[in-house]
Amino acid sequence: MNSKTLSNREAWDAIAKTHYENYHIEKLLSGEPLLCDLIKSEVGDVQGKSLIHLLCHIGTDTLSWGLLGAQVTGVDISPESIHYAQKIASQMGLEATFVISDVMDLMGQIHGTYDIVFASTGVLCWIPDIGKCAATVRQLLKPGGFFYLHDGHPFRTMIDEAQPGAKCIQKDYFYSEVWEDDNFSDYTSDVAFPAKTYEWGWTLGEVVTAFCQAGLRIAFLHEFPQYFYSGYDGYASGTGKIELYPCTFSLKAIAEGQ
Repeated sequence: MNSKTLSNREAWDAIAKTHYENYHIEKLLSGEPLLCDLIKSEVGDVQGKSLIHLLCHIGTDTLSWGLLGAQVTGVDISPESIHYAQKIASQMGLEATFVISDVMDLMGQIHGTYDIVFASTGVLCWIPDIGKCAATVRQLLKPGGFFYLHDGHPFRTMIDEAQPGAKCIQKDYFYSEVWEDDNFSDYTSDVAFPAKTYEWGWTLGEVVTAFCQAGLRIAFLHEFPQYFYSGYDGYASGTGKIELYPCTFSLKAIAEGQ
């Protein structure tokens, strides 16, 4: 694991307890999945299917798919996040497997294949090599299985959303350097952790090309002018608000049968 990824892991370890306290865990415990309607409709029926969730954090989406009938495995780089994921699963009485691993190193730990590989909301920025990630996804899929991704649209990173009444383009869409930050701000509270993090930016073309080159067939690429969040409240003010630019996107890619 390189030093940037290790630093990111430490940041997610630091924030895991805060998210356990601020995500809607009580809804999960009552049997209510925390997935938004868009994601549920695009992924479809998961009853009896094997699903692996990459960058699962504290496992709320992983366990939501479990409530909907999937046989679930969650993967995250943060040991502390996986600790809380296992705790929630135990509280729910739900069978789930959780693996501590960097996605870049995952194939050394996972030897099975799955019907569905899932990743959602705020994940691509933590991937240092989109080509290797796509190749890993392909290896994880059964023939005929599919990958589903929902995330913030890369165009959104160009926008300064702090300007009241105006949306100003301030960043280069094709900026290829690593973004470095000395404070890890929490999106569920006002807490900021003094942890250094590193993020990577990928254009939509780079994302699509990576999964095509990995041998997957793109079934759809959808772009949306609003945000979709469900398991927490931090960005809820943006949910449903229609913008004049793409805010989120979803992608489904199929591993063709052998």
